[in-house]
Amino acid sequence: MGSVHSGTSRLSTFAGNTTLEVEICTCGVLFAAPRHMLDTRREDGELFYCPNGHSLSYDGEISRLKRDFKDAKDRAARERALRDQTEASLRATKGVVTKQRNKLERVSKGVCPCCNRSFSDLKRHMKTKHPDYNGQPQ
Repeated sequence: MGSVHSGTSRLSTFAGNTTLEVEICTCGVLFAAPRHMLDTRREDGELFYCPNGHSLSYDGEISRLKRDFKDAKDRAARERALRDQTEASLRATKGVVTKQRNKLERVSKGVCPCCNRSFSDLKRHMKTKHPDYNGQPQ
């Protein structure tokens, strides 16, 4: 798709109140079109055609706003996905911390982390029955 060369326009008024604007297409042809139509195309960014049939467009304000809006929506979606992933990771970490805290609480009350039985002297039990225990589940 071609684009209109800027800075090449001339304005002329013809019969009645129609003002024509002269443009140069990328193919080099000069053509005139109603100024109102070209102003509308500048705003909406829609296609129009030179006399040779080449499609032309301006990067209009409406199309820029649509692109900016789409970019903002995409950015928000990425941020939501990242937030959801972070929250899931946080929940998993909280679960591990809670499990370890509960395990420590049970050990502090004399419950063996390996065989889940209570002992009055847990330290001695661990040395004699589970000498290789390193704090990880077996």
